[in-house]
Amino acid sequence: MTTTMTHVLREAALIAAMTMVSLAAHAQACEVAALAGDATRVVAGQAQPLRLGDKVGEGAQLRTGDNGRVRLRCPDGSSLVVGDRSQLTLTRLNLGIDAGTGVMPGYADGARDVSLLLERGLLSQKVTPSGSGKWEVRTPSAVTAVRGTEFLVEVGENEQTAVLVQSGQVAVLPGPRAAGRTRGLGAQLPVLVDRAGGTDCEVSQGCTAATQWPADRVRAVLDRLSGV
Repeated sequence: MTTTMTHVLREAALIAAMTMVSLAAHAQACEVAALAGDATRVVAGQAQPLRLGDKVGEGAQLRTGDNGRVRLRCPDGSSLVVGDRSQLTLTRLNLGIDAGTGVMPGYADGARDVSLLLERGLLSQKVTPSGSGKWEVRTPSAVTAVRGTEFLVEVGENEQTAVLVQSGQVAVLPGPRAAGRTRGLGAQLPVLVDRAGGTDCEVSQGCTAATQWPADRVRAVLDRLSGV
């Protein structure tokens, strides 16, 4: 084999490897499907305005202003809506998508591994069901875990967390800080919240039993997600 041919083959292999890396990154990133108001993305300390079609991947932080809304569409069929005055970090975003085929492998090996951090504001999610793997939302006062459902998480000014389930079931536990303060109450079991139910969690008190929210409270939360 000539030196020129060897060089060409090496370049082709490098291009193929770079293409696979790019495909893998896109397979594990969600797309900005709709926008309203002020919304930015922060990556490695750099803030940039979000635009339709932007790919948002692991490690990105999203921030919205007083009238901001962002809808994300993910390759596994899941979707997220970030409400106004919110700050969300995509801590882990492994959606279990095969980079070559773009198809979910069925999560037989628990490939999906998603962890979101909502520090303030409001987040709505419609999570595509999976047999295994993990999809969780962490806040200062709670951790929610699902495999497939539709639910809302809201973090208020005093770091309290409200969770409303619209379909399916969500397990809610006090967050790390809340768990530490409520350790004297014994082991903290998850609150299981079913459709049309909700729970409220505080750093100092843990989470309440699941109850049905009044219609006006549900409507007020949904209004903050409208427009996208």
